[in-house]
Amino acid sequence: MSEVKPCAWQVGIILYMSVCLVGLSNIAWADGHLHIMEKEKQIVLKGKISEALGEYDSHLKGAVEYLVCGRNGKEYESIIVVEATAKEIHDALSELDIQVGTPPGYDEAKDEPTPPKGTAVAIFVEWKDGNTEKKVRAEELIFNVKTQKPMQHVAWVYSGSRIVSDLDSDDDDAMIPQAFMSNDIVALRLFDASALFQNPLPESSEENIYKKNDALLPKLGTPVTLTIEVNRKMQLYVLIAGRVQGVGFRNFTQRNARQLGVKGYAKNLPNGKVEVVAEGDKTQLDALVVFLREGPRYARVDSLEIDERPFTGEYEAFGIQY
Repeated sequence: MSEVKPCAWQVGIILYMSVCLVGLSNIAWADGHLHIMEKEKQIVLKGKISEALGEYDSHLKGAVEYLVCGRNGKEYESIIVVEATAKEIHDALSELDIQVGTPPGYDEAKDEPTPPKGTAVAIFVEWKDGNTEKKVRAEELIFNVKTQKPMQHVAWVYSGSRIVSDLDSDDDDAMIPQAFMSNDIVALRLFDASALFQNPLPESSEENIYKKNDALLPKLGTPVTLTIEVNRKMQLYVLIAGRVQGVGFRNFTQRNARQLGVKGYAKNLPNGKVEVVAEGDKTQLDALVVFLREGPRYARVDSLEIDERPFTGEYEAFGIQY
């Protein structure tokens, strides 16, 4: 059988297609670890529970400093390591029109530290446990050694990190966010200006207050999906079923809603359920739902039906309707 030799133009097409395929594979890989959800105002990241977590426990005593870092960041004291870099996350937030805030600093005139300012976000973590899909607020993977409970839900602050000299640039005047170099993404410390996001809780200024939550944390190296969602105002319509009337459920709901800054009302319905209409930031409403699932001491919550609705701003406080 005679050998068939491709002509020059055929070779050219083959080479061109090969280059394209290589380019497409690189794009697919780059896009695969970070997705921008414009409608939901979310970015979704691929990562894993840090395999280096606890590597220096003899020195750190189990303390963790970061909820999230990128590769080659401080993986030994971070709960989650994501594949995306801090710069990729920064750029993704820019595509969602999220403005960079102000990192924590120091007020020389007042001789006191200044907290971070910026857009608030909620962070969720998902993973597979056998055949079960688990999704939690990221704070639940953190244990507060002072309260002996998981860290409370917060609205993380997107400050963008402090601006420093770009040591890799030939331009001596070039400046970049420090997070681009350190790959510190979500700090557990209020005044850690190296990270893109900070924890706003005053308790986070204390040393070594957080550890990993061994009661919930999946094994090291477990693949996870991390969702960063811009905090937004919304309304929740909730129907609670169970032993929820005559047990102080409405007063319980009102007390917790007011503490969280949520507005709306709670009302007993003729069918034995309690109706709750609540308005506020998503992080506030998520925290209220946690209370509603528990209920007061003598209640029994069998189920919650939750419907997300547009924010109206019509409520001045949280009350009880009769």
